[in-house]
This record gives sequence, structure tokens and C-alpha cells, in this order.
Amino acid sequence: MPADAARVAQSRWCDAEGIHVSLFCRVEQVAEHPEHGALFSRLHKRGVVIGRGPEVLYVRFEGEGQVISLSPQLVRLLTDESGTRGEWETWRPATDRGSRA
Repeated sequence: MPADAARVAQSRWCDAEGIHVSLFCRVEQVAEHPEHGALFSRLHKRGVVIGRGPEVLYVRFEGEGQVISLSPQLVRLLTDESGTRGEWETWRPATDRGSRA
């Protein structure tokens, strides 16, 4: 794949601040766009990216069981206190806390 094509492919999964969003990162919805699943009721809710499509991220928000497809520009990558990106194993939905050791 040419370098330009790789750069374009990677940039389509950049968040609202232009930071690349990888799988299993923690994100926060920072804008609404009801036609694309980004409801006002989810504004500032946090979730985990569990998949990526050609132009969307698939996010499971805390406290919700369904997966929502969102434009990457509607979310912001979250970091933990040490400045590293949050991974799936550092965040567990409330329903899974008892099932994992």
C-alpha cells in the first residue's frame, strides 16, 4: 500500500481532536448527530471502541448493551492518569464485574 493511501486509511479513524483511535480504546462522545446514532442523551458518556467500519467506529457505551456506530469526529479519545490510552481490560461494564476475576 502506498504511504499516502496508508495515511488516508489511518486518518479516517481520528477523533474530534485529530488523534488516531485504535480498537479497544476508551472514548467519550463530545458532539451530537442524531441521524448517525450520536444522541444528545449520550453526550459525554464514555465507552469502548469494539470495532471499526470504513467511516465509523463501533462503540459500546457504559451501562448499555448495544453497539452504536459513530463517526470518529463525534468522540474524543480518553487517557488515564498516566497519559496512556485506556484499554478494554481497564474498563468493564457493570454487568461484567462479577463474571471476571
